[in-house]
Amino acid sequence: MKRILLTLIIVLLSHGTIFAQDIFFNPTLNIEGVLKKDYQNATKGTPVVLQRIAKLKATPYNGNYETQAVIVANGVQLGIPISRLDIIDLHPDSNNAFWQIAQLSNGLISYYDKKGYQEILRQEQAEEADEYLKELAQSQLLYEDAATEDYLQCLLLSIAPNQFINTHKNPVPQIRILKSPSPDALMLSNQCLLISTGLLTTLDTEEELCAILAREVAHNVLDHAIITTNKNITHAKRAEFWGDVANGVVAATEEYLYQRYYNYEPGLVFATNDLIQTLINEKIINRMGLDYSEKQEVEADEYAMKFMEFTGKNKEALISALTKIYSYYKDEHNAKALSKGDIYGTLEKRLEKMGAFTPLSEDRNYLKMTSTVVSFESGMMDYNRKYIASARLAMKNIDNKMACPNDYIVITNSIMKLSNTPENNKKCIAYLNKAEELSNIPNLNIHKLKILLSLRENKQTVTIKLLQEYQDLLENVIQQSHETEETRWLVTEQIWAEKLIHRITL
Repeated sequence: MKRILLTLIIVLLSHGTIFAQDIFFNPTLNIEGVLKKDYQNATKGTPVVLQRIAKLKATPYNGNYETQAVIVANGVQLGIPISRLDIIDLHPDSNNAFWQIAQLSNGLISYYDKKGYQEILRQEQAEEADEYLKELAQSQLLYEDAATEDYLQCLLLSIAPNQFINTHKNPVPQIRILKSPSPDALMLSNQCLLISTGLLTTLDTEEELCAILAREVAHNVLDHAIITTNKNITHAKRAEFWGDVANGVVAATEEYLYQRYYNYEPGLVFATNDLIQTLINEKIINRMGLDYSEKQEVEADEYAMKFMEFTGKNKEALISALTKIYSYYKDEHNAKALSKGDIYGTLEKRLEKMGAFTPLSEDRNYLKMTSTVVSFESGMMDYNRKYIASARLAMKNIDNKMACPNDYIVITNSIMKLSNTPENNKKCIAYLNKAEELSNIPNLNIHKLKILLSLRENKQTVTIKLLQEYQDLLENVIQQSHETEETRWLVTEQIWAEKLIHRITL
């Protein structure tokens, strides 16, 4: 036994595998692979297992340590310099292994050797991300629906690794939904993936969404934010930076929707575009290191497609998703609005390199899971007077047979704002009847739009009857209301109805 132990020690010494104490890198990788070239006594084609990354002595007699990959080949443990890791063809067998290989293949270990892990900077970025989310929450810009959030969280957990190559990075991501019409996704430094309602409504399949989530995970895994921050390091003091943001929020909140309008639902608040732009702007994106370079965007594209292929999904889903996102910004004539860095500025060129794709089949489950977001987004577009966009979103749910009463109300209002023809007015009545059919309780919005349509057709008797019914409904709601602002709106509507009756009967 002593002879066997002595022999093993000699073998380890001969291959330079005296370990330095190192708690930074993950001690358990165990990724299988095959040598692509001869290395020491192991020949090309030899199966190997990549065990871990560690600081090893460069040679048995050299006191200097260097970061090396520790592998086992033919039962013997070897150390391979990180710079030569490409001599191994690694075969991932899990999501963890896939992303760990991505980190190893992208020069991150050498980057950490040069720069260190910069824990203070990372902590600052995480704190800023926490404060950023707090600002969004206080401005009521986070869309909260437990079922939708859980659906997205499950998708994210199926993509993101739960173990990185280093021991300091928290691998557990969370997801939040931003009330924003622009299709966007941001992986913040506190491991929170912020995804917009606009993205969920722009996409049509779960695979498209998975591809976009994989892009953000790739940015996170490859540490693009910390690398970019180091390039941007014209670092304003944190307090000064967030002071500016807070002042902007206060100013923009004055434009927030607190007064009610025709499409009223208690507790439902829509954001103005000005407020969104205050909280999603180039200064904040730059501060967080999310203004990625074109090279980093291309890397994220490539790894997202590789991941989709690795997990048996359609890698062309990324091209489909990015094409829809690009079309949105092109139609809006604002390719950089609410964007992070130059993602949309370089998107056309990146899509050209990706080539053509086969359109994806309809995904009923995805459309069903996001139908409530589509309804919300159509209402937000309606409030911002983007009636063509609001009509398109409402019709998405109607065409997919997933519409709620509000979708029919929004499409009616959009049509009424854009036209006044007997044919379209007749369509509006049909939509409102459908909304009424789906409503469990009398709906104030439906009644008010019917009143306006009746006025268009100059049906005075019918209009007066509808106005009286509207007044009764308002009175019933007032009896149940406990909110001052809600009551104020209801009383205002009663006065409007009374004045209109008086005017008709003059």
